[in-house]
Amino acid sequence: MISIEAYKENPCKVFSIPYWKAKRISIPSDMRIVHNSDFDKKQPEYDVDKRFFRLIHHLSNIPEFEEAGIGLEVISFARSAELVDMINRSYTHLEIRVSEDSVKSWTDTEVYCPELWIGAILDGNLIGSIICDFDREVGEAITEWLQVLPEYRSRGIASALLSRALRTMSSFADFATVSGECDNITNPESVYRKCGFEGNDIWHVMTCIKGE
Repeated sequence: MISIEAYKENPCKVFSIPYWKAKRISIPSDMRIVHNSDFDKKQPEYDVDKRFFRLIHHLSNIPEFEEAGIGLEVISFARSAELVDMINRSYTHLEIRVSEDSVKSWTDTEVYCPELWIGAILDGNLIGSIICDFDREVGEAITEWLQVLPEYRSRGIASALLSRALRTMSSFADFATVSGECDNITNPESVYRKCGFEGNDIWHVMTCIKGE
């Protein structure tokens, strides 16, 4: 395991995941994760190759975005069931589903940061949210989830949520990172770059589905 200092010099190039996860996660035997600079297109032993961007924000010059009529507030535990439903409705195109137990487990980690769980509220209803972690050991804030219900997209709500989270974390974090699937039809990378994330690091996550 490399040192924190070495990681912080170029976090998006060093690991495909945040430092705190890299310390704990073992790569399965049927998976290979390769940075684009080391990627060889001839990978016959792997059946699936998914590309993920990884970007960094130095938490300066954060643009402000607001959407009229949309309130932004820290998500309370009273909204946990609503949060789960909203996340699941936001990711039907990727067939991602979470449960209340899984969302609760996110609050039990050492990187849980309640002030970085922010919801977008319209007429008393949760229509979007951002969930970020904070690794106090490294000083790294990590955007893990950013979603808006399909019927409310293209209104700047995701940018407003991200901007609010960045401004909040800038008071205690050294930098922020995010990763996401390059080929996601919702093009999440554009929102992050709009809010000041930068970098060109691409990671290939290759898996063997044939069991060979």
